[in-house]
Amino acid sequence: MNRANQGIRSRFGAAGWVTARTGAQALEFGAWLLLAHRLGPESVGVLAVAMVVLRIAGLVGDWGAAFRGAREVAAHGISSPIVVGLVRRRERVSLGLAVIWVVVALPVRPELAVMAVVVMARGAGRDWVALGEDRRGASALPPLTQGVVLMAGSMFVGSVSSAALVFATAHGVAWMLSARLNRLPAGLATPSGMRIDPWFLWTGLADQLLISGDTVVLALLRTTGEAGIYAMIYRYPLAWLTIVGLAVSAAVPAASRAARMRPMTRSDVGRATKLGLVGGGVLLLATPLAVASLNLVLGSDFSPGRTGLLILLPAAALTTASAPFRVLHVARGSDRNVAIVTAAAAAANLLANLALVGRWGMTAAATTTLVSQAAMLVFFVRWAHRHSGADGPGVHRFAVRATTSM
Repeated sequence: MNRANQGIRSRFGAAGWVTARTGAQALEFGAWLLLAHRLGPESVGVLAVAMVVLRIAGLVGDWGAAFRGAREVAAHGISSPIVVGLVRRRERVSLGLAVIWVVVALPVRPELAVMAVVVMARGAGRDWVALGEDRRGASALPPLTQGVVLMAGSMFVGSVSSAALVFATAHGVAWMLSARLNRLPAGLATPSGMRIDPWFLWTGLADQLLISGDTVVLALLRTTGEAGIYAMIYRYPLAWLTIVGLAVSAAVPAASRAARMRPMTRSDVGRATKLGLVGGGVLLLATPLAVASLNLVLGSDFSPGRTGLLILLPAAALTTASAPFRVLHVARGSDRNVAIVTAAAAAANLLANLALVGRWGMTAAATTTLVSQAAMLVFFVRWAHRHSGADGPGVHRFAVRATTSM
């Protein structure tokens, strides 16, 4: 197969993968809508806060593999010591965090202890292995199955405990399927003494704090019910951002291979700018419709979140505008620098939430998110313009560096 046909096949494969993963997220979104109608803001708030904590724990277990792992597999193959080390470390760390969740949950909210499975699914899943190898169907099947189970189970939920069991079952099925579809070659030893840098881990944690920290602060400083309302209105921009994130993940392997062949040019930056403006613009155009649909979709109990949603959607548009630049940065930039910048933005966001949410509630939480995403967009755009050169052949300066130092 010639290079042009390979490129066409890759683009269609990426589009199919994003479509399948989007379907999975649509099913999860539908499940949350069912939970909102069946349980109400207070119970949804309990589940939302639990899922925030579990997602953060899962990110620690993941150790940055969602981005870094696919890049390593694409560059060096599944037998790479870095890939094997990532798989083994993620399993150990995720198991430890799952045990901690059970120990902490049992005396406080014992019905939530079963959700420890979520940590294992998010932290030890191997969908990124299939993505790095361009086996996009194998990468998409576990989350799609998870969405189906979650949606089906939510139709029969009547309490927090039954909802927790549904979440655990859906994530457990996805985790086992992911492990079966992405087995490591037999006979590979776990590398000893190899350091796997944590920069993507810190970036992922900071991103999650930017997205979800305000929900926890609302639960602490206001009420669980208000946190539940905010978590549900956040489902609107989060559904969109999930699609954007999937597109970023799909583009990383190809971008990483391109980075080893040529330098980043002004044309690359121009394409990233156009893609970001189009994506962000589409979301801004859809904002009035999304706000108007709030009562119809979620019910009148969630109408106090209207102002917050009106702020959160433009914040998501800024995140969308930065997404193409994130692809370039993952492939060519410094993991350390983006981790530091994202962590600084997350810390400032958390401090602002602690200072403002107690008085202004959801409006303050959404506004701090808007400001933080604007700051991240500025960082990525400035980086791209500083590191791009004139169009033409050349040897990229990162090509001679080890992948682990990127």
